[in-house]
Amino acid sequence: MPEARLYLIGGSESFLIEQAVRDLRKKHVDPALEAFALDIISETEKDPSRIINSLQIIPSFAPSRLVLVDNPFFLKTTRKDDAAEDTGGEGEAAGLDKNSEKLLYAALENLPAGVTAVFINHGALDQRKKFVKFCQKNGQVLLYEEFKPWEKDKAASWISNYLREKNYAIDRQATEFLVEITGLSVGALAAEAEKLMLYAADRTKLTLADVQTMASPGGLNTYDLGEALRRKDLPEVLRLLTALLRDSEAPQGLLGYLAKQLRTFLQVKELQLSRQSASTMAGLLKMNPWKLENIILPDLRQYTLPQLQNAYLELQNADYQMKTGQLD
Repeated sequence: MPEARLYLIGGSESFLIEQAVRDLRKKHVDPALEAFALDIISETEKDPSRIINSLQIIPSFAPSRLVLVDNPFFLKTTRKDDAAEDTGGEGEAAGLDKNSEKLLYAALENLPAGVTAVFINHGALDQRKKFVKFCQKNGQVLLYEEFKPWEKDKAASWISNYLREKNYAIDRQATEFLVEITGLSVGALAAEAEKLMLYAADRTKLTLADVQTMASPGGLNTYDLGEALRRKDLPEVLRLLTALLRDSEAPQGLLGYLAKQLRTFLQVKELQLSRQSASTMAGLLKMNPWKLENIILPDLRQYTLPQLQNAYLELQNADYQMKTGQLD
């Protein structure tokens, strides 16, 4: 984490935000001196003078002080902010008058030696806000956003790095599988990683078999269903569908999952027909280039474009019949 005395931390990925705050507390606060070294100002405290006064207190009985301001009220977006954007204004924060704003900025510009200020915003940061611009100029703004649906590669890399920092290695295929069955939540991925490390015991190399063993049965079958569909393994597709329905998986959910897989196959086939390279296709479809070229493209040779189009139309028809009550 960059060295600074003023931090603004925000974003939608709560796990990484909490991790960043923990790191700052570990760095600046001795647990034995926490009563003197840490001041947490909750989001229910809406008096600017409470923050300003805390920022001006010189550390005593401890070498440093950390002031944590959780979800500050003046970072909340309001209709006034939206109107300010439309008129070219700065989108001044609600509830922070001009005098309080001036005093707050003065306190942050003249922090006593040993004082570090951290403002935490759980959610997207409005870049128009004057306070955000102030922090960008005078401190560090750290943004932690959730992975987007097309960023599975980044999520897989994150979990690999997370395990590497704890002296564990993991197969590439295993990380991709873990992302497929767990989703893109960093917190959920970290929890699965902790389970894997406990399961591995003295081993420091994690494999696909380890992940499959620890995976929840529902997620595992859903992942396997997509793999069987890609391979055009009809008996396995039917077996997995039967097992999932027997385990009370929602038919609508399975229909949507199958449609999503077929839509991807159709997009790949259509790009192939337009003679796009594998790297270009991977970029357009936000896919892992290695997986596309070495796994997906070879398997899709078994499908023709008309076959995929007809299958997709059948799924659309089934979806319509289910929604209109024609199909149970």
